[in-house]
Amino acid sequence: MPQAVTITLTRYAEPDALVAEAIRHALAQQGVTGEVLFIEQNMAGGITEQAFAGAPLAFRMIRARLGGLSEARNLAMDHAAHPMVLFLDADAMAAPDWAARLAQTLADNARVAVAGCRIVPGWPGKPPLWAKARVVNDQYSMLDLGTGTFPYHRVVGAGFAVDMAKLPPHMRFDPTLGRREGKLFSGEESEFCARVRAAGLEVVYDGRACVTHVVPPERTRLPWIARRLFYAGHGRAVLGGTPAPSQKPGLADWLTLPLTLPPYALGWLKGKLLG
Repeated sequence: MPQAVTITLTRYAEPDALVAEAIRHALAQQGVTGEVLFIEQNMAGGITEQAFAGAPLAFRMIRARLGGLSEARNLAMDHAAHPMVLFLDADAMAAPDWAARLAQTLADNARVAVAGCRIVPGWPGKPPLWAKARVVNDQYSMLDLGTGTFPYHRVVGAGFAVDMAKLPPHMRFDPTLGRREGKLFSGEESEFCARVRAAGLEVVYDGRACVTHVVPPERTRLPWIARRLFYAGHGRAVLGGTPAPSQKPGLADWLTLPLTLPPYALGWLKGKLLG
């Protein structure tokens, strides 16, 4: 029997056309029932409920002025019609079986409360040379560990699922972490997963479920990746511990170290100084 799910996404600064395409992919999911819940933070945005009437899944919108991505995710969890909540970025295009794969992974194991997926890039053209570095790929919210299913310490925000029925009551994302206006903070999924594991539950990676994360042209330029690395370092300083890339550094990581280390280190230092 198909699992009932709430698929949710929120806009950061993505254009209407890109957001609408992500919503269409979410509404076209096969093998599940339920809804797509769009948290609209752009009060002037052109997305409407009427535009998606008659889709295989129900479509709902909530317009709200929020402090960032974590607050939007928390609002979605508060208003989800189903305890299985699947998160997408507004520029992530889900494969038709993405939701069904993640929902089944959550349903098959009573201890699995969070499931991540394989996230592959949709480059606007030829990827920049520095994208060969695994640490840089992580900044683009990519995660490709193959097509297997196994325990993993974190998920990546472009696509993952949470079973709220298994979580401690009112467990939500830390609103001091995560992307918000003018700041590319991250770390909210890793911090959330750490609390899930501390509660005795499990986080898994399911590579059978896949989304394509669209990379806008401006994010292929050096200023953007330097800024993103700065906030990655800042987030690591706030969270504590050591950097945890998705895979062991390769040759490209060492060759691009003069590019990646300075902004990351500056962000880490700022995070430490600010406490």
